[in-house]
Amino acid sequence: TEDRALTKYALMAAEKGLHVHMDKPGGISDEEFDKLVDTVSEKHLVFHTGYIYRYNPAVLQLKEDINNGKLGDIISVEAQMNCKHSQSKREWLGNYPGGMLYFLGCHMVDVVYSIMGEPLEVIPLSCSSGVGETKAEDFGMAAFKYRNGVSIAKSTAIEHGGFERRQVVVVGTKGTVEICPLEWADFSYKNIYC
Repeated sequence: TEDRALTKYALMAAEKGLHVHMDKPGGISDEEFDKLVDTVSEKHLVFHTGYIYRYNPAVLQLKEDINNGKLGDIISVEAQMNCKHSQSKREWLGNYPGGMLYFLGCHMVDVVYSIMGEPLEVIPLSCSSGVGETKAEDFGMAAFKYRNGVSIAKSTAIEHGGFERRQVVVVGTKGTVEICPLEWADFSYKNIYC
């Protein structure tokens, strides 16, 4: 279904007692999503969201290295998921608050949160590139302020070569790791330990 109807249909399934796998993100309305979460909890149903990098082998290896202390204390995460979309697709992004950050950047927000936890402050930086007179937010970005640093999630729909430059960089007190590109099965896990 269209992204804006995901929560509606997931809630309908949950109300009938069905387990739910729902594409990301949790919808446009916080109230609808909260109702969905309450319903699956009350009915003891499985609820799963489709954040693609949660099961990525390189991301799993990175999290294992973090948990084992190989990178020391984590200072920042820089996560990007970029692409090049047509004018009409970029205009379509105007249907969603946050545009590109809502549509694909949510995967990067998920990576940042899974490593860093909940931030002290979120600073939205999304905008329209104006390329082709686009009014929609086709350049999505947010900064997440933590006690020990700042992390970012970025997603653009206007980057030539963006598919190949999808990446996660994690900086720790004992080393830095880069995963680039994220989607390839034979992943590149670059350890830059200092």
